[in-house]
Amino acid sequence: MEQIIDPQILIGLAIGIAGYACLYLGKGIQKYAINGLQADRTVKSKHSGIWIFGCVLTVLAMFVQWAALKFAPINTIASLEGMGLIVLLVFSFYVLKESISKIEIKGVILIIIGTALVALFNTNASDVAVAFLRLDMLPYCVALVVVELILIFISKSNGYKYGGLAIGFTAGTFMAFQTLSKRLSFLQDYQLVFSVLVIVLAGLTFLFTQFGFTKAKANQVLPCFASASVIIATLAGMLVLNEALIPVQLVGIIGVVVGVIFLTAYKKENPEKGGA
Repeated sequence: MEQIIDPQILIGLAIGIAGYACLYLGKGIQKYAINGLQADRTVKSKHSGIWIFGCVLTVLAMFVQWAALKFAPINTIASLEGMGLIVLLVFSFYVLKESISKIEIKGVILIIIGTALVALFNTNASDVAVAFLRLDMLPYCVALVVVELILIFISKSNGYKYGGLAIGFTAGTFMAFQTLSKRLSFLQDYQLVFSVLVIVLAGLTFLFTQFGFTKAKANQVLPCFASASVIIATLAGMLVLNEALIPVQLVGIIGVVVGVIFLTAYKKENPEKGGA
């Protein structure tokens, strides 16, 4: 149980939860502001400032999550994506006056339990271990993106019938690689290259998420985005940094992913255009 009380991991968890809370609170504020702008029918509304504040929060979240990855391994931080969705759910209930369904409550329970399993049974060191760095695996990351882009192109010929799934998964992949790059940026010899890569991937994550929202409903894009973000980041950490994932943590990851799907895929449609 020594890993449970590792102060570095605990710091990473605290910062990570704050980061994802900031991200999804920003999304909720953006959604609230957009609803207000649509009602006011003018961009010169007080809601314009609220929307900008929401955008600032989502940008700030990127740097907060970055800081968290200095203290905790990728699989621990990536699994916190679901905690951010819980914050959005609470915000939507109290501020946007949206109801909470039974399946969403089940999703919350699964996310909390899954996140706890991943965090409490962590066996990885808090520091990034350069000795285990496998940069030869990075071409496979590029190959995955190429395959995803081909699937998006194929979906275009079908009027983007399954475009929301393909685009959402691709956006989530960029988010996962963004998480990996943040972790790698703390290696002394790779700080600059991976720091620049983080910024590039953050832009791609935003663009593909917005592209997905223009081609499909949010409840098609978001489950794929969040699931890919968690799963691929975890796999990337294992393959590139040799991070361990024991069976009980795998159960936790599955719980988080299923919980994310419960919170997003079954949401009554009211499309949001906030950035990711």
